[in-house]
Amino acid sequence: MTTITRDPPVARRRTRKAGRWIVMLAGLVVVAAGAAGGWYYWQHKTTTVVEAPPQPIYVVIKPFVVTMLDDNQTTRFVQVGVDLEVTDKTAKERVEQALPAIQDAIRLQVLQSKIAEVTSPQGVEQLRKLLIAQANVTVNSVMPLPADPHAPPARPGQTAASPVHNVFFTELVVE
Repeated sequence: MTTITRDPPVARRRTRKAGRWIVMLAGLVVVAAGAAGGWYYWQHKTTTVVEAPPQPIYVVIKPFVVTMLDDNQTTRFVQVGVDLEVTDKTAKERVEQALPAIQDAIRLQVLQSKIAEVTSPQGVEQLRKLLIAQANVTVNSVMPLPADPHAPPARPGQTAASPVHNVFFTELVVE
């Protein structure tokens, strides 16, 4: 007769306990590896900070009326409203202090123009370029730039002595 031998119950318990310990140890290794990977990722992650582009700064010149004569010697009225885009806050302060002189320079420049120039797109663009140059000359003559070795650099294409970056016509009405 054949006898069937069975493992004693104590031996069976030992193999079950050993299996449980192996599974728990494997789980602990997986959790530790995940934690180490997460720590490594967060420690070596490079954050890129994107700076917002600088907001433009404007000086508003209230609309004013200039009386002109056209080619037929008829009196025409030109209402001009302008916003000046300046390079920075220091330039804004300089432009605001020289504002009456800038308004006078704009008025004289418009008076020197002809009605046909003021009403055509090419003429308006030419007037814009002249006003930018005239505004910069006026600001620099009225409020000279102090020599500051710690001043921030100007925008590309602009010198520190050019506080007015652009001129925008808010109103340009010819009657």
